Amino acid sequence: MDRPEIAAEYMRKGFNCAQSIVKAFSSELTVDEQAAIKMAASLGAGLGRNGYVCGALSGAALVIGARFGNTDPADTAAREKAYRMANELLEKFQREHHTVLCRELISTNLKIPDELKRARETGVFQNQCPLFVLSAGKILEEILATAP
Repeated sequence: MDRPEIAAEYMRKGFNCAQSIVKAFSSELTVDEQAAIKMAASLGAGLGRNGYVCGALSGAALVIGARFGNTDPADTAAREKAYRMANELLEKFQREHHTVLCRELISTNLKIPDELKRARETGVFQNQCPLFVLSAGKILEEILATAP
């Protein structure tokens, strides 16, 4: 099983979308896996269930930042590289799914308790979301493999 498939499996097991990506790609990070999972905890379901950018994409952006981001504010080249890669991630995902927004991907507003309940009951997080995690993981894998 490759990292995108592993990430999808983590989603099915109960990690949120951002955590699933970060956990599967933890070898790319400069922090330990447990710390990374905790850092990604609030990013799920479009940042705290707000339906914004898909958490799988947020998790992937964390991986990109950990590998290519800057630590020195004067290192604008590293910052720009991370921005370019994040934009590539978003553009490729949007081409594939026509949106990057969680609420549009799953056609659900998770801030509404009844909709969250229905999403849980119908298996959205075990059936639909792992497909988006897999997609974001594949795109991330491609970006990492082709990065200079």
